[in-house]
Amino acid sequence: MSKRRASGNPSTAPPKKRSNVVQLPSFGAENEDDNQTPSNSLSTALSTRQSSLGDVPSLVSISLRAFARALLPLYENEQSWERTRRQLKGLPELLVTRLLSVLRKEIPTYLTHGLLVAHFIRGTEIALTGELTGVHNLTLHAIPDNCPDLVHLELRDLKKPSDDVLSSVISKLPALETLILRGCTQAGSKTVATAARCSELRVLNLNYTTPSASSIGALLIACPKLEVLKLAAIPKLNPSAISSWAKEILSAESSEEPPLQQLLSLKLRGTGLNDSALINLLSLTPNLERLDVSFTQVRSIACLSSLPRLRKLSLTSCPINITRVELKKVPDLPHLEILHLGAVGVNGSPTLTDSALYALTDLLEPLTRLENVSLVGNSKLGLTSKKGDGALADFVSRVGRKLAMLNLGGVPSLSSLDLRGLLADQEATSDVNPTPTPRLESLTLSNTGVDNEAANYISACRNLEALALENTRFTNEGVFTIIDACEQLTRLDLTSCRGIHVTDRRRFFEVWEEARANQNAQPDVVEGEGRNRRRTRR
Repeated sequence: MSKRRASGNPSTAPPKKRSNVVQLPSFGAENEDDNQTPSNSLSTALSTRQSSLGDVPSLVSISLRAFARALLPLYENEQSWERTRRQLKGLPELLVTRLLSVLRKEIPTYLTHGLLVAHFIRGTEIALTGELTGVHNLTLHAIPDNCPDLVHLELRDLKKPSDDVLSSVISKLPALETLILRGCTQAGSKTVATAARCSELRVLNLNYTTPSASSIGALLIACPKLEVLKLAAIPKLNPSAISSWAKEILSAESSEEPPLQQLLSLKLRGTGLNDSALINLLSLTPNLERLDVSFTQVRSIACLSSLPRLRKLSLTSCPINITRVELKKVPDLPHLEILHLGAVGVNGSPTLTDSALYALTDLLEPLTRLENVSLVGNSKLGLTSKKGDGALADFVSRVGRKLAMLNLGGVPSLSSLDLRGLLADQEATSDVNPTPTPRLESLTLSNTGVDNEAANYISACRNLEALALENTRFTNEGVFTIIDACEQLTRLDLTSCRGIHVTDRRRFFEVWEEARANQNAQPDVVEGEGRNRRRTRR
């Protein structure tokens, strides 16, 4: 692991004053979902623990994890490895796939080319990632030799294989139904042209690859059974190129299975997509259920009228002017489950205001299937409202508490009082019609103005499993209160929480256990001291 370089002479640099202002990422800044190979930063203070209320892992899962931890000692012992090698050969294909998945997490750098080819390149499903340092061109060429009937191929974040190599491998796998090449930066037009021969293809992930728009268009016509299509951050996808797909598909000879009619999920995140190109494309996808056009030039949401079955919509960092008038153009979306409206704005200025949030709340409240909403980075929210009695508080009370996942990170005016809606409404609560406990399982409040006062409100979320409090004003006392109440909480992000000691942030669950153990031992100590004083008086 490389060391950080010093950026100056620490002995001469004047100390910097700490600012009490919440520091926000730049407007529309990419998050870990936007990067090709997201990984936890060394500076991230994520504390985790095993859930005491979770499902008991199956015997198979326990056995696979135990074997993964024991593989290196077995491999180094020649006598034991010979027996282990025979056992691996007899392992069912389904378990081979699961075992390789566990080994990728436990010991990715120890899986050599020889070990992979001899024991794990077999069956109908193969998944190799950039974490596996033993994967090279010979490993890939062994795939069609060992697995001629392969239906699922995942090659994720492999930077070295060339377009020619990938094309050669895929050309020998005509039965493919799932092809994932995410992050294979050299996968280009030749690879896509070869994949177009896989007529049974249903899932195609080309995120962060470099094919031409014309090669993708030809594939769409050749593979009419596609159900999932992911084309994020492909540099050559501009509006005219995307619009040309619709023209090519409409001008193609009619067939029993028209292209894109079966498409359920479409991802064009980070491309040159605009309104006209999107409208042309959506006219061919009547059954679409999931749409991600984040970080594009889509400016209007009126085109959604052609998607009555939509379940997921992501418009993060799109230049949309969210107003009451614009929201009235939104059609009924009764099936909507996921909505991402992070950092929406025009010319770098956020447009989601308190007035628009009231209208958005009215729109979302009747949606009974809604379970995941992100309003991250909308920094104008809360600016014109009274704390605890404005648009944010109204949203949390009417919509937020009914969700499974809620992201309000990057909203600096969000206060602790705005979370009061997480508590049960005492006036509405009765034995006949009790107000239910908040459904929230994941809550993100990073880079906001919340503090310990919010602890009691968050503690009402008894199903909470993940909580992000990065760069907030929480201290140990407030977080202790939340952990006491939320027994299912297993992931806690305390990065840059200055009220919590830096060495405690990654191990906060242990700190909580130690504090509670000392607290429970305190009465015994006091009682013992009292007995000693009474004996001394006698």
